[in-house]
This record gives sequence, structure tokens and C-alpha cells, in this order.
Amino acid sequence: MKWQLSVSIYSLMLVLASMFSCNYQYPVNIPDVPINVTISTFEPQFISLQAVGGWAYLNGGSRGLILYRASIDQVNCYERHCPYDSENPCGRVSVDDNGLLLVDNDCSGSGCGSRFNLINGSNVDGPAIYPLKQYSTSFDGALIYVYN
Repeated sequence: MKWQLSVSIYSLMLVLASMFSCNYQYPVNIPDVPINVTISTFEPQFISLQAVGGWAYLNGGSRGLILYRASIDQVNCYERHCPYDSENPCGRVSVDDNGLLLVDNDCSGSGCGSRFNLINGSNVDGPAIYPLKQYSTSFDGALIYVYN
């Protein structure tokens, strides 16, 4: 009896693990837009990305992209499309005045006010519960590749 219960629990754990480990889909309705961009940190509009903590806006994605230099060898790229009420055309995040957070307050202040961590895109507060959608990047010290 104990053996059968153990096997049943183990089987259930395997099924659940397989369901949640494959084909993860972002839980909000932000369009999947093909991204394949290469930029140079020596271009004037991206010069801020030469230093750790620098950031820049980039065209592309659903509502634009934000690049953030997280470390000496890592650049992160976030979708500006806010994950809260993704159908709202005003849902677009921007870097706050302090350069520390991403805030949804566009369209003359009619955004939801959600705030996200600039370092990793995670939710800090507000009605949004999901992090910002993130794109894959690679960085060789001069060129940043953004792709999905």
C-alpha cells in the first residue's frame, strides 16, 4: 500500500515537472515580435552602454526596447510593453528620473504606475504581477546582439 502511494506521488511529480518545464509561454498577451539586431556601443545613441549601469532605448519589439548594461559582460534587453493590462495602448514603460526603475506612466500619466527593477526586469510594485518580457542578448565588449 505504501509502495503504491509512493509510486503514485512520484508519477504525479514527474507529470507536473514535465508540464511546467517545457514550452514555457509568457503569461500575458504581449505579441511575439521577431528580434535580430546588432548594435555597437560606439554609436553615439548607445555610448551610455559602455559603462555598467548605462541604459538606452531601442526601436523594435512590440512597443520598443530598453537595453541595460548589467555587468562588465552582460547587457539585458526588456520589452517596453507593460505586462499589466497589455491591451492598454498607454502601457509602455520608461526609465524613471533616477535611472533605477522602469515605470509605466506614459500617455500623459494614464499608465498603471507599475514599477520594475532596471537590473533584472522584475516587478517592484503596482498592479502588474509579472516581470517585463526579456529578449536574449550576447555582448562581446563592443557589439550587442539582441534576438529571440
